Amino acid sequence: MHGLVWSSDLELGIEVIDEQHKRIFDYLEQIDHAIETGDTQEVHDVVKGVLDYTQSHLTFEEGLMEQAGYPCLEAHRKVHQAFAARIQRLERDLKQGRDTMAVARKVRSDLGLWLMNHIRRDDQDYVKHVKPIVAGSWIKRWRTRIFGS
Repeated sequence: MHGLVWSSDLELGIEVIDEQHKRIFDYLEQIDHAIETGDTQEVHDVVKGVLDYTQSHLTFEEGLMEQAGYPCLEAHRKVHQAFAARIQRLERDLKQGRDTMAVARKVRSDLGLWLMNHIRRDDQDYVKHVKPIVAGSWIKRWRTRIFGS
């Protein structure tokens, strides 16, 4: 996957967030597999899944930052919103019947590179604010609300 794989240097030390980030990287591997097999339906399903999951993750992460009183929440939210707009354009391309494999490759590269950079730069900044609140029951309610588990 051209270096776009999960590695321990991407860990934030917040288990729930690290698990969600790992899940997104798992999706990226699934996209690679689907592209290799040439199964257009599988590509479509996996791309849709990763885009939906990523949107949910961003919402979840913002909820944690809000609960923690993170002072740079609005700036972080704007970064998420700009990326969400890119995700929505790719979803629209897929729905409009653009070359499924080309869209899948773009999702894989754009999402993978963005996520690696975002974790290393932007997400590192909120860790000291969010980590103390993660142990509480609030996170369990949000996790259930957003991810159903």
